[in-house]
Amino acid sequence: MDRHPTTTGEGNVTPAKPDPTAEPQHRDDNRGFDPKKRFQYFLIRVTLGVLGRTFAWMPEKWAYGIGIKISMFAYRKAPKFRKLAHRHLTIAFGNEKSPEEIGQLLLDTYVAYGRNLAEYLMLPHKSNAWVESKVVFHDPLWHTRTALEQGKGVVSLGAHFGSWELVGARLGIYHYPLALIVKAQRDAIFTKLIMETRTKWGNEYIFKTRGIKEECFRQLKLNKLLGLLADQNASRNGVFVDFFGVKASTVRGPAEIARNAGTVILPSFPARNPDGTITLHVLEPIVPARTDDEEADIFETTQRCAKAIEDFARAHPTEYFWWHKRWATRPPGEPESENPNKIELPPAPGVK
Repeated sequence: MDRHPTTTGEGNVTPAKPDPTAEPQHRDDNRGFDPKKRFQYFLIRVTLGVLGRTFAWMPEKWAYGIGIKISMFAYRKAPKFRKLAHRHLTIAFGNEKSPEEIGQLLLDTYVAYGRNLAEYLMLPHKSNAWVESKVVFHDPLWHTRTALEQGKGVVSLGAHFGSWELVGARLGIYHYPLALIVKAQRDAIFTKLIMETRTKWGNEYIFKTRGIKEECFRQLKLNKLLGLLADQNASRNGVFVDFFGVKASTVRGPAEIARNAGTVILPSFPARNPDGTITLHVLEPIVPARTDDEEADIFETTQRCAKAIEDFARAHPTEYFWWHKRWATRPPGEPESENPNKIELPPAPGVK
């Protein structure tokens, strides 16, 4: 049965019918936790449930307003994270924006993520119709459909932009043939809580474990959209490419997998519109380099992936998650004087 949705030139999508032969999604219980963890899980789940139902019940204007107040409270009372985001914005824009402009971007980013927080809390208690009203797709050149018609699957390049959990729900409702590769949180409780929200909408999530590369190739052979995030520090296992003009260790997976599978990479990032809705922008496909030098090909394609993320972050700076330690790992032999994590920061606006 064909489960691929169709896309119009304006980015409207006609949902495909669910596949009745598909395996049902089951939510694991908490029997894997020891008694202390079970109790913690119960308390957190009840708290989030009460908050979420309250946010979903109240007028949306109030819910977003409270989400922003929570975010601004964190801005004032969590200086470690505020300084981290401030530093990363300075690394990215320090050569082209004034300290005052960067400070305003920092404030606006906290406001944006306050709205995202409100949506995350409301999401488990909202209807499909509500989710559909919040997210639209923009794929005017039919990149997704054209790539899937090749029958080799597609590597969908993602990054931490905007209300990505809400966008994931929208994709699940429309039964995209999507398999998302995710990393478990450090705390098993939070991993379980996050996955309960994510799997509710029917998406397939695969945790990064040993042998994950083989699983990625298997998903592509099934002609699926393989969702890979490529905007976090890859430590010593990554490829050092330019990101906002500074070397950053970047995962090689999207470039390597797409190259060896003979498919393309499709950057897709969300951004909020002035009316509060969200558009998922499907961008020009990246065709991986394929020569006799595999490492050179992976480097070139990874650089193009990083550039796609950077360009979108420049266009929508307050949508990007600036709290990731993107430039934490430095290239071997880099002089300490060139380490971007050592730059001095001016005071953040509104904080003494």
